[in-house]
Amino acid sequence: MLAGTAAALLALPASWTDYAAGHDGSGPGPGELTPYPPMLPVLIAVLAVAGVVCAVHAAAARVAAVVAGLAALQVGGIALVAHRDWWNFAGADGASFERAAAGSLVAAVMGAVAATAVVVSVLLYRTGRGVQLPRKAQVAGGIIAGAAIAVVVPVLLCAHWNYTSGTAAGQFALWWSLPWGAGMLAAGTLRDGAARHAAFMTVLVSAFLALLSVIAPAVHGFGIRLPG
Repeated sequence: MLAGTAAALLALPASWTDYAAGHDGSGPGPGELTPYPPMLPVLIAVLAVAGVVCAVHAAAARVAAVVAGLAALQVGGIALVAHRDWWNFAGADGASFERAAAGSLVAAVMGAVAATAVVVSVLLYRTGRGVQLPRKAQVAGGIIAGAAIAVVVPVLLCAHWNYTSGTAAGQFALWWSLPWGAGMLAAGTLRDGAARHAAFMTVLVSAFLALLSVIAPAVHGFGIRLPG
């Protein structure tokens, strides 16, 4: 249900530019029709599938809850960035300021939905019992890897794209490094072997989606809007 709500919010006209409304229509318009990156609908789909698994397959509920929680965490980060970025989108001639206000509000609601999904996922995970507890080395490795990814990835990306502002680092952290760091932390500390493996694989898939989002041009209106 929460994934369906997020998908419905993304499908609303307020989540997309009204570029043509303020122009004569003679130009091609912007390649990006929304400030959301192309990995967002995939993350929402992952959240939906994980929710279905939780509902119909009790034995896999804890694993699905971990996947859903990490996907929802990243959806929330993306929505939080979009809440701010809608105004940059309008300022860069990609939307009217009226659409920016509506889009920013929709993004805030999407973030709230994602936060609710994270809470539900945590509660669902806690309903089961741990099996195959992690070793001390796994716990230490998860903590170190999670902290390193959360901090180092934004720094490296800012250096790569020559950004010096905290805003850019914050965007990269919300989009990518914080969810990945949380995933690596879960991969080392969760008290369930299958759940730890699911967390690690979720981070790998998310990183692959992020790479595709960066190297690909705008896809059906989705594109990567780097900090301006």
